[in-house]
Amino acid sequence: MTAETTPRPDTAAAGEPESPWAAPELACDIVMKGGITSGVVYPGAVVELAKRYRFRSIGGASAGAIAAAAVAAAEYGRDAPGAGFGRLAAVPGELGGIDEQGRPFLLRLFQPERATRPLFETAMTFMRFGKGRGALKLLTSFPRFPLVALALALLAIALAAFAGVDWAIAIAVLAVTPWIAVVGALRDVAQALGDVAENDFGLCRLGPDGVGDGDALTVWLHRVIQEAAGRGDPLDRPLTFADLWGLPPLTGNETADELAERDKLLRLPGWNPRERKLDLQVMTTNLTNGRPLRLPIARDRYRDTAEDGGGLLFEPAEWLRFFPQAVVGQMIARGRPLEADTAQHLATLAPGRDLRYFPGGGELPVVVAARMSLSFPLLISAVPLRQLEYRAGGAQPRLRRVIFSDGGISSNFPVHFFDAPLPTRPTFALNLGSFPEGVQPDPANPALGVQDPPPVNDTAHESWRDIESMFKFFTSIKDAMQNWRDNAQARMPGFRDRVIKVMLDEGEGGLNLAMKEEKIAELSARGAYAGQRLTTLFSGDPAQPPQRTKQWNDHRFARLRITLAVLDRFHRATHDGYTAPGDPATLPFDQRLGAGDVAPYALTGGRLALAMETIAAYGALVAEWGDKTLDDADVPHPRAVLRTTPPV
Repeated sequence: MTAETTPRPDTAAAGEPESPWAAPELACDIVMKGGITSGVVYPGAVVELAKRYRFRSIGGASAGAIAAAAVAAAEYGRDAPGAGFGRLAAVPGELGGIDEQGRPFLLRLFQPERATRPLFETAMTFMRFGKGRGALKLLTSFPRFPLVALALALLAIALAAFAGVDWAIAIAVLAVTPWIAVVGALRDVAQALGDVAENDFGLCRLGPDGVGDGDALTVWLHRVIQEAAGRGDPLDRPLTFADLWGLPPLTGNETADELAERDKLLRLPGWNPRERKLDLQVMTTNLTNGRPLRLPIARDRYRDTAEDGGGLLFEPAEWLRFFPQAVVGQMIARGRPLEADTAQHLATLAPGRDLRYFPGGGELPVVVAARMSLSFPLLISAVPLRQLEYRAGGAQPRLRRVIFSDGGISSNFPVHFFDAPLPTRPTFALNLGSFPEGVQPDPANPALGVQDPPPVNDTAHESWRDIESMFKFFTSIKDAMQNWRDNAQARMPGFRDRVIKVMLDEGEGGLNLAMKEEKIAELSARGAYAGQRLTTLFSGDPAQPPQRTKQWNDHRFARLRITLAVLDRFHRATHDGYTAPGDPATLPFDQRLGAGDVAPYALTGGRLALAMETIAAYGALVAEWGDKTLDDADVPHPRAVLRTTPPV
């Protein structure tokens, strides 16, 4: 990463006040945690940060990915009239509105499908109004057995009153009918869960086909992204990652040669994020293969192949249930064509189905990546793709369904996004947590709901929970399995000192889909305060020109100390491993290198010479160090380790 400042142009028209976001002096990165409706805190924070900082890299998971997509669009359209962060600043007020039927606008965005509507409305009634009204809603949403029970009760009373049936028998029937109503309704609920599975394992697809008035969440988000980016009409060509990277927008009239040249321009930023003018990355979870996946999918640096999303395929007719027509049309237009053998396999395995390559790289619409990250299990449907599984021995490939669910399943707070060994600009991380015991939110004092990053040499802020019941015990096991990596990373020195926590009380964020306007405004104010605090801690008083602050420069120096220490250990371990003598089963490394061109992964010519020179330089460096070390007792704790891991 390189340091960047931006000159302050005179963008205001004569007689008009300059926009507070017109020309930020500094640059930063930002990562946001998932949390469903907790994401309403983020617009306030980024709108404040945007007054001082230009966002260069933006990331998140789940609701954090939704916020990240909107922030990227606002940064892209920063200077466009009526767009940029002015549009983003209006989002909390929009979410806090009430529709014509008196429903919270936020709740309206979560529209179920027709088959899952009874179950969705029952669940929402339990959450909003408690057990009493929830139980009543259960009976009215699944009325078959309750009506049977009511009919039996009326029949028993009528027979006892008018037909001489013994009242003891009638009372016995009346005693049984509530059980018929409840057990029967629960049976229908269980059957409705099967409809959830058929609805791609969620109550709401959030696409154009939801049951309800107005736009569902994905359609609304697409409109917000388009407007924030300065695209205006949501029917215009959707904002893509290539747009963020700085490639010229497509007009739709490009020739084949012009499109081929564009594909060449996509290669470098496709594998090297440093070449992207604006870098947006979000996390999704591939449940089929059991691993996380960053979007956009990085392309291979050395293989000159078109970006194909790892061989993933999408079906336009199916995806029109998830995304607006303009979005799916963009994917059809910019997905690369199938090879002849792939098309032949698909014609055999899926006759009559229109499957196309998923454009998972630069040509992917931003809203698609955001939605693939926001697939909260059961509430929001997973997003299906397909992939050919090629098997050994020349066997016929199989067409497999690949399910992508919430990014928070595998990494809900990807604080490691965009990190450099020695950062030249801050990467802010916005965390979400609970209020400490005995502390209550105060609408008039948002500072009570924000916890500053600790000083660099302070103790990490741990997340504590009291485990007093079996339910909390099992939820704690689930949370530890899901979040252990993110939690461990967030408490590391060099990470923890840039993580600010916005605290939420019961009834705030999470699955509270019907928060009132006042509550959303309160959460937005907490976010705004968090943005102001980060600005102050890392660059001084927001009302004054930027200054060199202790928090930011101590953070950078801590990263230097950590990097020197881990490189010390890494070089020594590399030297020890390279110089270890062989045994009857082990060929020493120097002999393998000396043998020259030996597969696999052979080093030849200049690369072989460079490898030998590099190993010799490492050895000379370690020999020169001797007992001297930079991995001393004063290195920030807990100690960091340097390991080879797959990109996540």
